[in-house]
Amino acid sequence: MLQDGFEHRKGLMILAIALALAASLVIGGYVGFLVWSVERSGFILSLLLLPIIPSASYLLYKKALFPYYRRLEDANLELHLKQEELYDTKDDLFIKFLGIYDVNYAANSPRLFTDRLKDVADVTARVMEADACFVYLYDVKKDDLILRATNSVQSGAIGKIRISLGEGIEGWVGRRLDPVMLKDFHADARYREIPGLSLTEYQSIYCLPLYVYSNGALVGLMEVFNRKMRAFTDEDINFFTTLSGIISTTIQNELMQVELRKMNLELEQWVTEKSEELRASEERYRKLVENARESIFVLAENGDIIFANDEAARLTGLTKYDLLHKNLFELFVDPLRPVEILEEIKDGQQSLKQGKLQKTDGTAVPVELSVVRLTLLGKHFVQAVIRDISLQTSLMKTIEEKDKELSKFKNTLKSDT
Repeated sequence: MLQDGFEHRKGLMILAIALALAASLVIGGYVGFLVWSVERSGFILSLLLLPIIPSASYLLYKKALFPYYRRLEDANLELHLKQEELYDTKDDLFIKFLGIYDVNYAANSPRLFTDRLKDVADVTARVMEADACFVYLYDVKKDDLILRATNSVQSGAIGKIRISLGEGIEGWVGRRLDPVMLKDFHADARYREIPGLSLTEYQSIYCLPLYVYSNGALVGLMEVFNRKMRAFTDEDINFFTTLSGIISTTIQNELMQVELRKMNLELEQWVTEKSEELRASEERYRKLVENARESIFVLAENGDIIFANDEAARLTGLTKYDLLHKNLFELFVDPLRPVEILEEIKDGQQSLKQGKLQKTDGTAVPVELSVVRLTLLGKHFVQAVIRDISLQTSLMKTIEEKDKELSKFKNTLKSDT
């Protein structure tokens, strides 16, 4: 609508100029005609009409052209100011962009975490044109905020200042997860003096929570201070908000890595302890097995021998090395069926069998076989214990023979009587 009004005035002004020029041409031509025709009265009248043209031109300039050009100059000046403001905004945005890059680089550099936080505080204070920048981390166990970094301001307070959630401006921001911008924070009802931290020289504050948007978990907060009253611009707010997202993710990743390193350390300690216990247990088991009077075998689930003690080698007549290439159930005169035995011990039961073991010299030794399931390091094995029952069998045979002789002697006595 303003553009239509401007175009209308512009058209009227062009029409007025055209009419003035046409009038000048008509009057000039008329004066020339009078001079050429030598009409004295008409010539004098023409001389009287001539001042009308410059007067009309002056009035046209004063009333139309001058205000138009004045407005044009004002518009050009306003446009120039807007352009300068745009350049300033552009420069400020470029500085903020570089600040985001510097903060991202500082937060993810290979330096120690505390050094990275200090670099972030330095860059933030520089980009935000702040006099101080503090970074707090949230302690979940104590439910408070602890000062972890500054831009070289009051460095002695780092690690010593703790603020409970809900207390003071920082505690309010940490509890509500809402930012706070104040030109004079001393006059705010939420302000509380922090023992060990001097804030009397500052007036303005911008305090922003650091939390992960995906799960809403608070990881800390960041705040900047200015000695003079300051109104924060949209560029400042956008920069600080973007910065908080970068720092929140970095802090959460660092906390997760710390927790992971702690868990790995605990796991390594647990594995070391269990390994020592396992080695000690294996050593006790080995000594017990090696010194046992029975023949002890450790088998795979198909019956292949993977361990045998010295007594087992003595009983079979084979060396330990040769036994490791045998299947235990094939050493018997009448080979046992391992499927049946493994089925019997499937539920933790014990299987007892008797048979004759074939020695390398061809003799058959009567033995008793005891088989149970064994679990080592999460794997299933079979433990077989073989006892030589030759003496027991011999005694039983002798007893049977004596019983027969005794029965025969009793029958003889009965027949004599």
